[in-house]
Amino acid sequence: MTRAVSVLEVAQAALWAELEARTQLAPHLGERLDATRRVVRPSFEAEVLPRLRQAGVFVLVRYARRDAVEVQRVREDLANRVASLPFDVRPVLFAAQRHALDDVVIGTHAWDPLQDAAAVRALYGAGLLEPLSDGPAPHAGRYHLHPDLPPPPEVPYDFEEAVMPETDDLAEAGPSPLALLHDLAGLAAALDHVEPRRTHQGTLARADARRLGRRLGSTDLAEDGNLEANPRWARALRALEALGAVSMDPIARTLHLDHGLEPTLAGTDQDALDRLVHKLVERDLHVVLPALRTALHQAGHDAVDEVVFLDLLREQHRDVLFTAWLRDGARIYPALGAEPHRPFDAEGFQTVETPMIRDVLARVARLGLIRRAPGVFAATAPGRRWAGVDPGPQPPIWVSSDLEVVVPPDAITPWERFQLERLGHCVGRDVVDRYRLDRKGLQSWLATHDLEEALDLLRRRGPAVPATVVDTLTAWARSAERVVLVRGVLLGEAAGDQASA
Repeated sequence: MTRAVSVLEVAQAALWAELEARTQLAPHLGERLDATRRVVRPSFEAEVLPRLRQAGVFVLVRYARRDAVEVQRVREDLANRVASLPFDVRPVLFAAQRHALDDVVIGTHAWDPLQDAAAVRALYGAGLLEPLSDGPAPHAGRYHLHPDLPPPPEVPYDFEEAVMPETDDLAEAGPSPLALLHDLAGLAAALDHVEPRRTHQGTLARADARRLGRRLGSTDLAEDGNLEANPRWARALRALEALGAVSMDPIARTLHLDHGLEPTLAGTDQDALDRLVHKLVERDLHVVLPALRTALHQAGHDAVDEVVFLDLLREQHRDVLFTAWLRDGARIYPALGAEPHRPFDAEGFQTVETPMIRDVLARVARLGLIRRAPGVFAATAPGRRWAGVDPGPQPPIWVSSDLEVVVPPDAITPWERFQLERLGHCVGRDVVDRYRLDRKGLQSWLATHDLEEALDLLRRRGPAVPATVVDTLTAWARSAERVVLVRGVLLGEAAGDQASA
């Protein structure tokens, strides 16, 4: 049986004696894994960890991470399991993946609970999904898909017939969602360092907001401490809250960053924009986004005829929003209980799906990815980035020997911005942003990452990283990792027996 434990790890075996000299350690230690690693008892964090910190011993606390080799092994195993599924089961899995959000799918959205029941049971038996909650009927509830599943095949959309020149009445582009991603990445990193408090009126405490302003390199915010009156950072905070990336302690009223934000920002600009729009579009409607993105990609710098787009979408992917149910030999919309049956036909698409798709267009326009006019829409500059039309130039960043990083416009992705602002603090935010790497930032980074990942980031974007920077970061990391507490380490019985021996 596997169990999750916390493990204390020291850089050298001789450090055990040093720790024992600071506080009584032995009663709070469990199995010995090797010369430098010991399982700790629950009392360690409650009693010993505060005493070590009071004695001036820095203890790096991090959570266990999956080994890359193990992740690859699991993904290959899942790919083989998907490939071996019966021919009639795979479409049910692919539909579930397209309808899933954060790996959770509602059965009534993705399959026919009656006709596809055997397929759902086969997917459960193969370990590809598991039920989370019951629905109004068997196989109609919420299911969790395995997070390492290979992506479903893309639907081969063709919207060339809908492409047309841009019209003069297209609305002006709104605020850039790509700029918003960079701002919320910077604010998220600052929140992680500062952990500000909310007042009982719901605003951030002025002193904490000023500290955020200094961390962000925002002169205005650092002076007045009124984040809610600052359009840029207030918008970024609202976006973080909409994404569920921050939470407030109900007693201390401090804001804490949820590091689940990092997967949202990961990858290229296109990846980050796609995850943002998926999270901010209504759950039932996000399945329309791949078709919209394909249409914008095929249009390039032109526009898309909305009516033709809707007709082509109905012809090429009739079940984009709903999976047809088969009752009494007829295809109908999903219906539970005594609900009347609505035919799953072209008229139904015009009545049911068309308004829903237009709601998606309206939401995507509010997010700043498209511009609309009556019967036509076109991508904005960030929308073309989202659709993979205009990746744009990516100038290099510059790392100086005094640990300063100079970042020109469009030089880094939102994920890289988040990491840089965690590794250091902003000393100047203008057309060109400047950061200073610092020891505290690196210590915070090492709680969730390795030093090599930080060096890879600098080397990937910078033409040359001075040796003094590498040496300094390495020395800081070596000092931070002298004593490490790793939470969530999985141990099997065999490992525990061997450790006890």
